[in-house]
Amino acid sequence: MSAPSTCSSLAESSIQHPLISLHSVYYTYDPDNSLDDRFDEISSDLYIKTMIIMLTKFLPIFLLLTLGIVVRKAHLFQEGFIDDLKKLVINVVLPSILFLSFLTMELKISYIALFISTILFCFILYAAGLLLRRANICAHPYSEFFYTGFEFGMVGIALFTSMFGQEKLYAILLLDLGHELFIWFFYAPALQFKQEKTIKIGSVLRSFSSSPIIIAIISALFLNSTNLYVLVQENLIITAIIQTLHLIAAMTSPLILLVIGYQLQFKRQGIFSAFKLIGLRLLIVGIFGTAFIYFTNAFILPVDSLMLYAFITFLILPPPFIIPLFLPKKAHEENIFYNNALVLYTLIMLILYSIIMLLLS
Repeated sequence: MSAPSTCSSLAESSIQHPLISLHSVYYTYDPDNSLDDRFDEISSDLYIKTMIIMLTKFLPIFLLLTLGIVVRKAHLFQEGFIDDLKKLVINVVLPSILFLSFLTMELKISYIALFISTILFCFILYAAGLLLRRANICAHPYSEFFYTGFEFGMVGIALFTSMFGQEKLYAILLLDLGHELFIWFFYAPALQFKQEKTIKIGSVLRSFSSSPIIIAIISALFLNSTNLYVLVQENLIITAIIQTLHLIAAMTSPLILLVIGYQLQFKRQGIFSAFKLIGLRLLIVGIFGTAFIYFTNAFILPVDSLMLYAFITFLILPPPFIIPLFLPKKAHEENIFYNNALVLYTLIMLILYSIIMLLLS
């Protein structure tokens, strides 16, 4: 076969299988450099196609957020309806998608180390926030709680499933499992103690054991680890239940994004202080988060491309939305400040996430 025909066939194969064949095209003997131009053309074509794919994933996210804003401004929902919608998401929709994901997740011993490391990582962020507050660096009441914790349920799941699909959700759930325990048994009790100077351990345990999300996760892990699901999955009733859960889980991203869009409103009071606090959190999480990724890859498990996307999505999430719930009702200014900070963080996070994903693509 002649050199020109070889170049032609390689170029054609690279279009059909770009990720596999570009390496072959680039290193094929090419005395007249004709393949260099072809390689650049193929690379440009792949870049454009990848950008289009990423945009088609991001645009629905922003459209649903915009729809939530429009719904609020048009007063289409009665007051209190959005709170009921959030209850539906937390008590029905999120447990459904989490149950399905943990039910079929491949369980490995190395995940235990990642589970523990995630808890330690959250404690490190809390300690960093505590040091900054005591050093009077952008110090605010409760600011140490702003540096740690991630709003996984109401933001993380919607983002990740919108980008990578429900079948890939297991990757980011590996990080959330330890995070959930940190939130339930340290973060929320510590917030309560800061306000009330007491911790109601019994109340914490009751809330944990009765949470639909926790029940879904534990029951799915039990069925998965004991292989009971494999034994009963062919049963007609079990199949019907699983299909129903899949239908409910499909509502996750649209409902959550609609709720977030509806709640995206803030006041100008303390906006510059909020930006400073947001910037510091992004810096702290960025530094320790990068170290966390390298540590995981070196000592726990290989961080492949999907796992890297999971880390990025997890680390860029805003702080937990429960912070204002634990503030004293008399602390009017603090309530406004943290509501503004959380809304602004969510907006900034969406923009940063879009940019990072487009660059990584």
